[in-house]
Parts: sequence; C-alpha cells; structure tokens
Amino acid sequence: MDLSADIFQKLEILADAAKYDVACTSSGSSRKGKKGMMGNAVAGGICHCFAADGRCISLLKILQTNECVYDCKYCQNRCSNDVPRASFTPEEIAELTISFYRRNYIEGLFLSSGIRKNPDYTMEQMYQVVYLLRTKYKFNGYIHVKAIPGADPLLIEKTGWLVDRMSANLELPTADGLKTLAPQKSRKKILTPLRQIQVGRQENALLLNDGRTASMPLLPDRMRKDFALQEVKKGSTFVPAGQSTQMIVGA
Repeated sequence: MDLSADIFQKLEILADAAKYDVACTSSGSSRKGKKGMMGNAVAGGICHCFAADGRCISLLKILQTNECVYDCKYCQNRCSNDVPRASFTPEEIAELTISFYRRNYIEGLFLSSGIRKNPDYTMEQMYQVVYLLRTKYKFNGYIHVKAIPGADPLLIEKTGWLVDRMSANLELPTADGLKTLAPQKSRKKILTPLRQIQVGRQENALLLNDGRTASMPLLPDRMRKDFALQEVKKGSTFVPAGQSTQMIVGA
C-alpha cells in the first residue's frame, strides 16, 4: 500500500488525535507464529506508537475517526472544537496496519475512536477493522481496541474474541464530575463494558479450564450468542491480555 496524500493526511490527523489514549506499558499477551498467518504477539516490549514525525515504533496508534457527537469539555475532539476532522474506513486501517507491519515499522495496532453517529455504529466500524485483519489479512499480531460505552454488548463481545486487549476510559472519578464535564456520558454506561469484559474473561477461563479458575466463584448465567460459543469451542481466549482504563487528570 502506497500512502496517498489523502491517507497520509488522515494518518497525521488521527495519529495526533490518539496521543492522549494510553496504550498500556506492554502487550501482556504471547502468541506464537502460525502457518498461513502473519505476525505474532510478545508479552513484553510492545509499548510504543507510530508518531506523525516518522519515528520507527512498535504500535500503530490511531483513531478510526476524530469526529464525535459528544462535547466533553476536556477532549480536543469534542464536537464544538474547531479542529481538522478525518475518518478512516475499516479497509484503510487494515491495509495501513499490514503495510506498516511488512515494512517492520510496527508490531501491532492500538485503535480508538471518537463517537461517530452513535456508539453502535462506532463499535461496529472498529470490529470490522479487527475482523478484516484476523480473517482477510491473517494478521496474528497484537491488537488493542477501545470498548465504546453504550455500544451493543454483542459488538463488544465479538470484538473481544479477536483482540488481545480492550479498554474503556473511566474519564472522571465521580458521577458529578461526568455531569459537569461530560454531560452526554454516564457512569453506568462507562462501567458496563468494563464489567462485561471482566465477567467474559472469568467465564472464558472457566470454560477453557486453563488453571486460572481455582479461586474464581461460579458466575451467574448470561445470554451468549452463537458467535461466542463457536469461538470458545475453537479454543479462543476472550481478551487474553486483559483490560485497562484511564482517567482525565487536571480536568
């Protein structure tokens, strides 16, 4: 993939817009190379990102879009802020990731996004990126994706079977703080995907009987879609590197 002027301009905007998202200090996930697949994941050492100035790094760290329907006072991408806007298609991000990987620029992808249209649309677009990478491009490297609060839990679960790590931003420590600085967000919606990922990892450990279950209580039954059950039967691991979060300091 040759970087056209349009793609390069998008990359400059969306890599810079992602700089405030924490990519975690290391991947936390190990996966050996597989025949017919491209790449692997190493538990330590993946902790950098691709900068707009061209420095050689380990993670391609970008937003899918910096368009956003929310107006959080602390966010540079808030809808009322006059900044250049750009959006990648899922295919563009997948091609960009593979192109950079083949050139040995990166070892994986960190993908976040502004909320374009609504949480479901945004999460679906991010899912399409990782689905393309894992299936069409056979990419076996590290992927970290943000879970979008308010999105359909099925979209978050489907994504969780394909990525290494997920995260959702707590944003602020109190509900009152959210009302003041991010009135379109709610603490309940933010905590829901964090809890879903936690429970999903525990259930997956129980189902796979991988030795991490001794101290875990039996969890309540939860509705599961065929997709998730099929992935468990294949021996997949749900969000194997775990989840992370972050807060705004000084807002």
